[in-house]
Amino acid sequence: MTTDSKFSWKKRGKAFIYAWQGIKTLVKEEHNARIHAVAAAVAVSLGFILGISGMEWCVLLICIGLVISAEVLNSAVEALADRITEDYDPLIGKAKDFGAAAVTLLAVVSLAVGCIIFLPYIYRLVCGLPG
Repeated sequence: MTTDSKFSWKKRGKAFIYAWQGIKTLVKEEHNARIHAVAAAVAVSLGFILGISGMEWCVLLICIGLVISAEVLNSAVEALADRITEDYDPLIGKAKDFGAAAVTLLAVVSLAVGCIIFLPYIYRLVCGLPG
């Protein structure tokens, strides 16, 4: 990549097309990405249904973005590792495990954040308490 190329709106537009292609491929080919997408859709739906606050929306959307971004990066590491060799390599295995661990940690923390946000709303709704 050259650093002396001029700025181009056309090139920036193409970058978005490539990014969108990556998202489509991720959802099409990666099972865990589909699980994360469904979980995100459920969380966003609950946010609308329960009327969470603006700050809660911010936290929720940051968590969704982090989990899905980690899944994208993990999938990228796995694709590159598989391109390098299909044979077992302990260092590649370690890299894949680290990537999966990052996604898992973010998903677990995001689940906890979701519980912190949603459970009080659900409790008030179930118990008939004022919001």
